[in-house]
Amino acid sequence: MCGRYTLRDSLKVSARFGIDLKASYNIAPSNSVLTITDQPQSMKWSYNPSWAKKPMNLINARSETLREKPSFKMAKRCLIVADGWYEWLKQDQKKQPYYLHMRGELFLFGGIYNEYNGENGCAIVTREASEELSQVHGRMPVMLRYDEGEGWLKGHDLFDSTLHKSIHFYAVNTMVNSPNNNHVDCIDPL
Repeated sequence: MCGRYTLRDSLKVSARFGIDLKASYNIAPSNSVLTITDQPQSMKWSYNPSWAKKPMNLINARSETLREKPSFKMAKRCLIVADGWYEWLKQDQKKQPYYLHMRGELFLFGGIYNEYNGENGCAIVTREASEELSQVHGRMPVMLRYDEGEGWLKGHDLFDSTLHKSIHFYAVNTMVNSPNNNHVDCIDPL
């Protein structure tokens, strides 16, 4: 599961997408996030099927059931811009957060979105973690290179990008557990 992520380098985002945004070290569900459909846009990180009577507020969608679950049948594809994410490893009775990243490089998560009550909301598509990353968590986001993004948006299931082989990770302070903490200290190695 991917429940928090980062988008730290506002200069790279501006150069690549022509958008000015503030660096974020702890993007949490229900935040407004940078996505790409036919153009860059902000969406709420909270997906709800259009038919839901009550909000479901889904933040992840499993790649294995993306085409089967009624919640996702009407979903459209998007890309979510990131440069790292957090996972929590259960150790004894505690959960230790880890930061996973590509040494400051931007990348894309495969995402889905839908309009619900007049607002677009998105979810990150996840897959079983690669062998290397399964040391931290059993699932990981579907990661895409920029040249794979267009295929994803056209509906191609690109769940096995090799981009995950470039991921590095380390333990970070539990301050990241609170979405109120959104500063560079969140990604400092323990």
